[in-house]
Amino acid sequence: MAPKKLPDVFSTHSAAKFCRVTPMTIIRWIDEGRIQAYKTPGGHRRIMRADLQDFCRRNEIPMEWEERVPAGVQRVLIIDDDKEVVNTILDALIDNEGGSEAYEVEHTDNLFDGGRLCATFRPEVIFLDLSLPGMSAQVVARSIRNDPHIAKSRLIGIAEDGSHKPVVLDDMISHPIAKRAVRRVTGPLPRITPKN
Repeated sequence: MAPKKLPDVFSTHSAAKFCRVTPMTIIRWIDEGRIQAYKTPGGHRRIMRADLQDFCRRNEIPMEWEERVPAGVQRVLIIDDDKEVVNTILDALIDNEGGSEAYEVEHTDNLFDGGRLCATFRPEVIFLDLSLPGMSAQVVARSIRNDPHIAKSRLIGIAEDGSHKPVVLDDMISHPIAKRAVRRVTGPLPRITPKN
């Protein structure tokens, strides 16, 4: 079995599972300055992996990471240059059932790096901003569908006004991005079979 990937960002709930304490204990440790953390625009506390590992080392908390990372981590790629959209998607994934340990997320704000990450990261879900400068959504979608490594990835378009030119997408979300829409398109829904 392939080694499981440790999440890059933890919610208080997922950090609590790893440390085998309650979420309130994690919050108290953050408030006391014992764990380095930051808050999202929505007010949720987030802990970077390196900070949690450092805290565990300093406090001699066993780091049996492999036993605590669930199988079936879903790889998600976000190709969007709007930080607010990216943060909303990240918040929705982290607050979703399973928390941050259920997802491995990569982000880029341009198509060049998006293509590179598609090849190396091989995401299972791709959020694609349909209004990126110089982008042809048709060309990008076609290249994804023609790549055997990511041809079955779920391709989610992000549109500014809810409309888009005809393109092979599995689903679409539009501005303003709602967390429930992100959860809907990343959830265990059947993929829409692309029409030829």
